[in-house]
Amino acid sequence: MDEGVTYHDFSDVSKAFAVSGLEMRSHKGRSVFQVDMEGKVHYLKRYWLVGSQLFQRHVARGLHELRMIDWLNHQGFAGPKVVCRGEGRCMGIFTKLFFLMEQVEDELPLEATWRNNPEGAAQLLNELAAFTARLHEASFIHTDFSERHILVGGPVGKRTFRLIDVERATIGQGHPQRWANDLATLVASVVDHRLQSLLREEFVDLYIAQRSTLSSGDDFRRLFKQATPTKNF
Repeated sequence: MDEGVTYHDFSDVSKAFAVSGLEMRSHKGRSVFQVDMEGKVHYLKRYWLVGSQLFQRHVARGLHELRMIDWLNHQGFAGPKVVCRGEGRCMGIFTKLFFLMEQVEDELPLEATWRNNPEGAAQLLNELAAFTARLHEASFIHTDFSERHILVGGPVGKRTFRLIDVERATIGQGHPQRWANDLATLVASVVDHRLQSLLREEFVDLYIAQRSTLSSGDDFRRLFKQATPTKNF
Protein backbone atom coordinates (compact mmCIF):
# COMPACT_ATOMS: atom_id res chain seq x y z
CA MET A 1 0.00 0.00 0.00
CA ASP A 2 2.57 2.59 1.12
CA GLU A 3 5.65 0.65 0.01
CA GLY A 4 8.44 2.91 -1.20
CA VAL A 5 6.85 6.15 0.05
CA THR A 6 9.40 8.79 1.09
CA TYR A 7 9.29 12.39 2.28
CA HIS A 8 9.83 13.42 -1.35
CA ASP A 9 6.28 12.24 -2.04
CA PHE A 10 5.07 15.13 0.13
CA SER A 11 7.11 17.84 -1.57
CA ASP A 12 3.96 19.30 -3.15
CA VAL A 13 0.20 18.98 -2.92
CA SER A 14 -0.35 16.93 -6.07
CA LYS A 15 2.17 14.30 -4.97
CA ALA A 16 0.73 14.14 -1.46
CA PHE A 17 -2.77 13.57 -2.83
CA ALA A 18 -1.45 10.62 -4.90
CA VAL A 19 -0.03 8.76 -1.89
CA SER A 20 -1.99 5.72 -0.74
CA GLY A 21 -1.95 4.02 2.64
CA LEU A 22 -4.22 2.35 5.16
CA GLU A 23 -7.53 4.22 5.12
CA MET A 24 -8.67 5.13 8.63
CA ARG A 25 -11.44 7.64 7.94
CA SER A 26 -12.79 9.09 4.75
CA HIS A 27 -15.58 11.60 4.21
CA LYS A 28 -16.52 13.84 1.37
CA GLY A 29 -13.85 16.53 1.52
CA ARG A 30 -11.68 14.94 4.20
CA SER A 31 -9.62 11.76 4.70
CA VAL A 32 -7.11 10.25 7.11
CA PHE A 33 -4.62 7.55 6.13
CA GLN A 34 -1.92 5.69 8.01
CA VAL A 35 1.33 5.69 6.06
CA ASP A 36 4.28 3.56 7.19
CA MET A 37 7.39 5.29 5.96
CA GLU A 38 11.10 5.06 6.73
CA GLY A 39 10.48 2.75 9.67
CA LYS A 40 7.94 5.04 11.36
CA VAL A 41 4.15 5.30 11.46
CA HIS A 42 2.68 8.50 10.03
CA TYR A 43 -0.84 9.85 9.69
CA LEU A 44 -1.79 11.76 6.57
CA LYS A 45 -4.71 14.18 6.73
CA ARG A 46 -6.08 15.57 3.47
CA TYR A 47 -8.80 18.16 2.93
CA TRP A 48 -10.26 19.37 -0.33
CA LEU A 49 -12.97 21.74 -1.49
CA VAL A 50 -16.20 20.01 -2.49
CA GLY A 51 -18.60 21.96 -4.70
CA SER A 52 -21.71 20.72 -2.92
CA GLN A 53 -20.27 21.59 0.50
CA LEU A 54 -18.80 25.04 -0.05
CA PHE A 55 -20.24 26.40 3.15
CA GLN A 56 -18.85 23.55 5.25
CA ARG A 57 -15.36 24.29 3.97
CA HIS A 58 -13.41 21.24 5.05
CA VAL A 59 -10.23 22.99 3.91
CA ALA A 60 -10.94 25.84 6.31
CA ARG A 61 -11.31 23.30 9.13
CA GLY A 62 -7.97 21.80 8.20
CA LEU A 63 -6.31 25.22 8.20
CA HIS A 64 -7.83 25.89 11.60
CA GLU A 65 -6.49 22.60 12.94
CA LEU A 66 -2.99 23.48 11.72
CA ARG A 67 -3.23 26.84 13.50
CA MET A 68 -4.21 25.06 16.72
CA ILE A 69 -1.34 22.59 16.32
CA ASP A 70 1.17 25.38 15.74
CA TRP A 71 -0.16 27.29 18.75
CA LEU A 72 0.26 24.25 21.02
CA ASN A 73 3.75 23.52 19.78
CA HIS A 74 4.87 27.14 20.20
CA GLN A 75 3.30 27.72 23.62
CA GLY A 76 5.03 24.98 25.60
CA PHE A 77 2.40 22.32 25.03
CA ALA A 78 2.48 19.53 22.47
CA GLY A 79 0.27 18.90 19.48
CA PRO A 80 0.77 16.43 16.65
CA LYS A 81 4.30 16.26 15.26
CA VAL A 82 3.74 17.69 11.77
CA VAL A 83 6.64 16.81 9.45
CA CYS A 84 5.20 17.89 6.07
CA ARG A 85 2.39 20.20 4.98
CA GLY A 86 1.12 21.82 1.81
CA GLU A 87 -1.70 23.95 0.44
CA GLY A 88 -3.27 24.33 -2.97
CA ARG A 89 -5.08 27.45 -4.20
CA CYS A 90 -7.15 28.45 -7.17
CA MET A 91 -7.84 32.14 -7.79
CA GLY A 92 -6.72 32.90 -4.25
CA ILE A 93 -9.06 30.33 -2.63
CA PHE A 94 -7.67 27.37 -0.71
CA THR A 95 -8.86 24.25 -2.52
CA LYS A 96 -6.61 21.55 -1.05
CA LEU A 97 -4.62 21.01 2.09
CA PHE A 98 -2.59 18.19 3.58
CA PHE A 99 -0.38 17.61 6.56
CA LEU A 100 1.64 14.56 7.53
CA MET A 101 2.09 13.71 11.21
CA GLU A 102 4.72 11.37 12.63
CA GLN A 103 3.70 9.07 15.46
CA VAL A 104 5.94 9.74 18.44
CA GLU A 105 7.50 6.61 19.90
CA ASP A 106 6.63 5.47 23.40
CA GLU A 107 3.42 7.50 23.58
CA LEU A 108 0.05 5.85 24.14
CA PRO A 109 -3.51 7.15 24.24
CA LEU A 110 -4.69 7.92 27.75
CA GLU A 111 -7.16 5.00 27.60
CA ALA A 112 -4.29 2.53 26.99
CA THR A 113 -2.09 4.13 29.66
CA TRP A 114 -4.78 3.63 32.29
CA ARG A 115 -5.44 0.08 31.12
CA ASN A 116 -1.72 -0.86 31.22
CA ASN A 117 -1.12 0.55 34.71
CA PRO A 118 -4.38 0.67 36.71
CA GLU A 119 -2.57 0.94 40.06
CA GLY A 120 -0.94 4.17 38.84
CA ALA A 121 -4.25 5.88 38.05
CA ALA A 122 -4.11 8.25 41.03
CA GLN A 123 -0.68 9.61 40.11
CA LEU A 124 -1.67 9.92 36.48
CA LEU A 125 -4.83 11.83 37.42
CA ASN A 126 -2.75 14.28 39.42
CA GLU A 127 -0.41 14.96 36.50
CA LEU A 128 -3.28 15.15 34.01
CA ALA A 129 -5.14 17.62 36.23
CA ALA A 130 -2.08 19.89 36.38
CA PHE A 131 -1.71 19.73 32.61
CA THR A 132 -5.40 20.42 31.98
CA ALA A 133 -5.38 23.37 34.40
CA ARG A 134 -2.33 24.85 32.66
CA LEU A 135 -3.98 24.36 29.27
CA HIS A 136 -7.15 26.16 30.35
CA GLU A 137 -5.16 28.91 32.07
CA ALA A 138 -3.64 29.56 28.64
CA SER A 139 -7.21 29.90 27.24
CA PHE A 140 -7.04 26.76 25.09
CA ILE A 141 -10.24 24.70 24.99
CA HIS A 142 -10.06 21.39 23.15
CA THR A 143 -13.84 20.85 22.71
CA ASP A 144 -13.22 17.12 22.04
CA PHE A 145 -11.19 16.41 25.17
CA SER A 146 -11.46 12.62 25.26
CA GLU A 147 -9.12 9.90 26.49
CA ARG A 148 -8.36 8.88 22.91
CA HIS A 149 -7.25 12.40 21.98
CA ILE A 150 -4.70 12.69 24.80
CA LEU A 151 -1.39 10.87 24.26
CA VAL A 152 0.75 10.10 27.29
CA GLY A 153 4.52 9.66 27.39
CA GLY A 154 7.36 9.80 29.87
CA PRO A 155 7.89 8.05 33.22
CA VAL A 156 5.56 8.17 36.21
CA GLY A 157 5.90 11.53 37.94
CA LYS A 158 7.17 13.19 34.77
CA ARG A 159 4.36 12.47 32.36
CA THR A 160 4.06 14.36 29.11
CA PHE A 161 0.75 14.94 27.33
CA ARG A 162 0.16 15.50 23.63
CA LEU A 163 -3.19 16.62 22.22
CA ILE A 164 -4.42 15.37 18.86
CA ASP A 165 -7.53 15.98 16.70
CA VAL A 166 -7.73 19.65 17.61
CA GLU A 167 -9.80 20.85 14.66
CA ARG A 168 -12.63 21.92 17.00
CA ALA A 169 -10.34 23.64 19.51
CA THR A 170 -10.50 27.35 20.33
CA ILE A 171 -8.16 29.90 21.86
CA GLY A 172 -9.22 33.11 23.50
CA GLN A 173 -11.14 34.49 26.40
CA GLY A 174 -11.72 31.60 28.76
CA HIS A 175 -15.25 30.82 29.89
CA PRO A 176 -15.78 28.64 33.00
CA GLN A 177 -18.65 26.69 31.45
CA ARG A 178 -16.52 25.71 28.47
CA TRP A 179 -13.72 24.57 30.80
CA ALA A 180 -16.30 22.49 32.66
CA ASN A 181 -17.59 21.05 29.39
CA ASP A 182 -14.04 19.91 28.50
CA LEU A 183 -13.84 18.03 31.80
CA ALA A 184 -17.33 16.56 31.32
CA THR A 185 -16.29 15.35 27.86
CA LEU A 186 -13.26 13.60 29.33
CA VAL A 187 -15.40 11.86 31.95
CA ALA A 188 -17.96 10.77 29.34
CA SER A 189 -15.22 9.30 27.12
CA VAL A 190 -13.98 6.91 29.82
CA VAL A 191 -15.52 3.42 29.82
CA ASP A 192 -14.09 2.21 33.14
CA HIS A 193 -16.64 3.09 35.87
CA ARG A 194 -14.00 3.29 38.61
CA LEU A 195 -12.01 5.81 36.61
CA GLN A 196 -15.17 7.74 35.86
CA SER A 197 -15.80 8.10 39.59
CA LEU A 198 -12.22 9.29 40.19
CA LEU A 199 -12.58 11.83 37.41
CA ARG A 200 -15.90 13.15 38.71
CA GLU A 201 -14.58 13.59 42.22
CA GLU A 202 -10.82 13.63 42.81
CA PHE A 203 -9.80 14.88 39.36
CA VAL A 204 -12.03 17.95 39.55
CA ASP A 205 -10.65 18.85 42.99
CA LEU A 206 -7.06 18.40 41.75
CA TYR A 207 -7.84 20.57 38.71
CA ILE A 208 -9.37 23.35 40.82
CA ALA A 209 -6.34 23.35 43.12
CA GLN A 210 -4.10 24.01 40.11
CA ARG A 211 -6.18 26.88 38.71
CA SER A 212 -4.94 30.31 39.80
CA THR A 213 -7.62 32.36 38.04
CA LEU A 214 -10.82 30.59 39.12
CA SER A 215 -12.87 32.97 41.24
CA SER A 216 -14.54 30.15 43.17
CA GLY A 217 -13.93 26.41 43.34
CA ASP A 218 -17.47 25.82 44.59
CA ASP A 219 -18.92 27.72 41.63
CA PHE A 220 -16.85 25.65 39.24
CA ARG A 221 -18.00 22.40 40.86
CA ARG A 222 -21.59 23.49 40.27
CA LEU A 223 -20.76 24.29 36.64
CA PHE A 224 -19.15 20.88 36.24
CA LYS A 225 -22.24 19.11 37.59
CA GLN A 226 -24.34 20.98 35.01
CA ALA A 227 -21.80 20.56 32.19
CA THR A 228 -22.70 18.83 28.93
CA PRO A 229 -20.13 16.69 27.08
CA THR A 230 -19.35 18.17 23.68
CA LYS A 231 -19.55 14.73 22.04
CA ASN A 232 -21.48 11.51 22.46
CA PHE A 233 -19.49 8.37 23.23
